[in-house]
Amino acid sequence: MQRYSIKLLIILASLSLAGLILTQLFWVMKAVQLAEQQYDHRVNIAMDEVIEEMVRKNEAILISNTNPDDTIHSKQKLTFFEVIDTTLMAELLEKYIDYHNLDRDYEFAIVKTLDNSIIYSTTPEFKKLTKKKVHKACLSCLWQEEYFHLALYFPSQHKEAIVEMSIWLTLSGMFIMIVIILFTYTITTIIRQKKLSDIKNDFINNMTHEFKTPISTISLAAEVLLNADHKSSAERLQKYSRIIYDENQRMRSQVDRVLQVASLEKGDYELKKEEFDIHKVLRETVQNLCFERCEDRTDISYHLDAEKHIVSADQMHITNVIVNLVDNAIKYSNEKVILNVYSRNQNEGLIFSIEDQGVGMSHEVLKHIFDKFYRVPTGNIHTIKGFGLGLYYVKNIIEAHGGYIHVRSEPNKGSRFDIYLPLDLAI
Repeated sequence: MQRYSIKLLIILASLSLAGLILTQLFWVMKAVQLAEQQYDHRVNIAMDEVIEEMVRKNEAILISNTNPDDTIHSKQKLTFFEVIDTTLMAELLEKYIDYHNLDRDYEFAIVKTLDNSIIYSTTPEFKKLTKKKVHKACLSCLWQEEYFHLALYFPSQHKEAIVEMSIWLTLSGMFIMIVIILFTYTITTIIRQKKLSDIKNDFINNMTHEFKTPISTISLAAEVLLNADHKSSAERLQKYSRIIYDENQRMRSQVDRVLQVASLEKGDYELKKEEFDIHKVLRETVQNLCFERCEDRTDISYHLDAEKHIVSADQMHITNVIVNLVDNAIKYSNEKVILNVYSRNQNEGLIFSIEDQGVGMSHEVLKHIFDKFYRVPTGNIHTIKGFGLGLYYVKNIIEAHGGYIHVRSEPNKGSRFDIYLPLDLAI
């Protein structure tokens, strides 16, 4: 899949997910609003029923205490609080609030409609609540000389509406989170697979390039030998034979490196520990590599300060570790190769270090240098030879010995690799 196709897929999927989440949130808000409207409707019904029952009770009291012809006249002589009994109103509110399954945490007041002055309230702070959501019901059917209304306030109404929908809100939120997690995982997997595909393609290109040169050289040298006659000197024959042998060894070492990494991944390798002098291995390996690769442009300094430098480890693998580190230091150096080789004892273990003054690495590159197939970008994939397996191999081998590797680097200032062999391997 092309890079632009992946970007387009991610953008479209992200927009779709965002649209889905926004739509879900919209319906959740609508559902909460509907729940509040239903709650409001139940409150209004309860208040109407309270007023209707108060009307019936007042009529019954008037009829029982007076003659039917004098009912209207007697009602006009009653005071406001004789017609509207706040104690009775409180009892009826409690009755119908329970009946309609409303929140029992409430406050009510009787308010003069003309100027919103409170003539009775269950709390002295009710006036402050008028800015909030207050339910109102007209009391004109009880008292008609002036207009009054019943005001009812539920402090936890919004909370109650959400509680009623808590199951659906929880399920909705849970499903949204699952979709987001799955979406993130899918996109991450696609990006990772694309990156792995690019790395493998780069690896194949590098391998083709690495093998193409020695194959061409071997072919040319073999052709010269085939066309040689009896007059050819033994020195010339030996020269081309040596070229074929060296190039063959070069290809063999590359194949061995790939096979070593394959063995590491399968876990079918076994460390063959033996005692050897790490200082001797460091000097011989560094000297041989620099003599072969660097010629006269090398400056090597040894600072081997470890008093205990006889270690018990797999000499072949440890030598390969040193080869990989020194080889990288040479490849990524400038015109002149400057190497510092260190060793010291720490916590009865041993640390040896390879330091160069080459191109160095950025912080972002340092995050990936131990990844399989990863190679430091240089603009052209063939500028620096290799498969991107060296440091991956180094890290795995050192960890197999129970040690660790630490790297410090700055662009244009060089790099330093510290290898630690733990206490039980140092003698």
